[in-house]
Formats: sequence, C-alpha cells, structure tokens
Amino acid sequence: MTHTSPQDHYFLWGFSPENEAKIRYQEYGCGEQSEKPPVLFIHGYGAMIEHWQDNIPQFAASHRVYAMDLIGFGKSQKPNVRYSLELFAAQIEAFMHLKQIDEIILVGHSMGAAGSIYYANLRPEKVRALVLANPSGLYGDSMDGMAKVFFGLVGSPMIGEVLFTAFANPVGVSQSLVPTYYNQSKVDLKLINQFTRPLQDKGAIWSYLSPSRRPQDFTLDHLKKPCRFKGHAFLVWGAEDSALPPHKIIPEFQQLLPQAGAFIIPKAAHCIHHDAPDAFNERLGAILDAIG
Repeated sequence: MTHTSPQDHYFLWGFSPENEAKIRYQEYGCGEQSEKPPVLFIHGYGAMIEHWQDNIPQFAASHRVYAMDLIGFGKSQKPNVRYSLELFAAQIEAFMHLKQIDEIILVGHSMGAAGSIYYANLRPEKVRALVLANPSGLYGDSMDGMAKVFFGLVGSPMIGEVLFTAFANPVGVSQSLVPTYYNQSKVDLKLINQFTRPLQDKGAIWSYLSPSRRPQDFTLDHLKKPCRFKGHAFLVWGAEDSALPPHKIIPEFQQLLPQAGAFIIPKAAHCIHHDAPDAFNERLGAILDAIG
C-alpha cells in the first residue's frame, strides 16, 4: 500500500497575553462526518509527527486522525518560555478548539503521554480514551544515582549549554536514540536526521533543556490519585524499556489510573510504537475497536 505524503498545516497559538507560537499539525483519514471520535497522536521528548509514520496510516481508513508537533519540538516554534506538561495540555485544548472537536482519543508516547494524562485530568469530559505508550511523568525509584547527577549537571546553565552543543548533532542524537530501541536497525540515518534537524532551530536549547532544568514541571506526582479522568485508559509498554522498566512503573500509573489495563510488548524498548510497529498497531487497533 502506498501513502501520499501528508500536508503540513500550521496555526498560530496565543498561549499567553504576551506569547504566541506557530504550531505544526497534520490530518489524515475519513472526513469529519465519521461517527467515531477522532484520534490525536502526541509524540514524546525530542520527537515529532514523523515518529508515528509507521502507525498513523494503519488507522486513517477508519478514523479521522490528527498529529501535531508539541511547542518547542519538531517543526513547531520554539520560544523562550517555561515548558511544562501544563503547557502541552493547553496546546491540546487549543487544538481541540481549532478543529471544533468535542471528544478525542489521545494516543501519547512518553512525555506526550504524560501531557495527555495532564489534559485528561483537566478536561475529563473531552477525552474518550487514553492510550499511553511508555508514558513518563511517574518514576518511582527507577532513576539511579548517576542519572540524577547527570540531570543536575544539565540543569546548570553553563554546563547545560555545553552539553546541548555536544548533543545537537547526528552522533549525539544517535547515541541518545540507541538505548531507547530494542531493534537497533530502526536507528537508521533517516531517523537520526529526523531527530537532529529540529535541534538546529532557533530556541531549541530552551525546550530541549527544560525537563532537566525544571524536572518538576514534567512530572505527574502532584495529581490526586486516582486522578479525575475515569474513562477508558490503556498502558502499552515495551518490555525492554530500561529507562522506565514496566514492572516498576506500571503500578505507579495504575494508582493514578486504576482503570488502566496494561499490555507489555516483548522485544521492544522505550520507543515502542516505532520499535515494534506491527505489534503496537495490532494492540492499538484492538483498543479502538473495543472503544467503538
């Protein structure tokens, strides 16, 4: 099956009285007349719409499908503002208003999944279902001492900028991506270039260093357990995720979302949807069929 390249669309989002940003999104699939709720794909840290390229085409025949680049990432603008899950949730709300969507199915990966949970807690009536692929935001005791030291270093302004400069190239990107994949052949030149290009954009340093400079802005620890969202929720996890090991992290998320079933996919790591797309698509398809 061949797929034509989707067209980029942009909207200007005034996210505060003083600030606005140009946001990229794409839309696919059957028209708005579909009775099924639309699906919105939200990428993870450092990623972009293209990270879903092996997933979205499978669902565009049955659903209206959207994907967007979070502010500060991909081809969206990268202003010097305070990045946070709250800001990402506000972007989802702005997109819902732009497209006049009453109810959405959110498919989020990693940081995008955490932002999706934040939005669902804020506006539970707007979310039909959450599909959370290796979500971040709750870490338990999974972060070891060396990782905490590293994040402390990156949070230091001068050291952080030096590390960013060292990282913002194909070699640095490749070294960062490899541990997030079980199937190492997926980390090819195309993927490396996709992740490298946005790092050259004006302002990229602000968004990319935000999680290490203000980690509290990217956690869900402050949400009440269980959270306000009581609808359908699903956790889909790569068994080989060493950064967020499922046996440690899934119980944390099930305190927040006790209704969430968990499905672990073998031979997949953190970037599960791109690492093992066939297995991920099969699971997502079953979820969408069950939701109706």
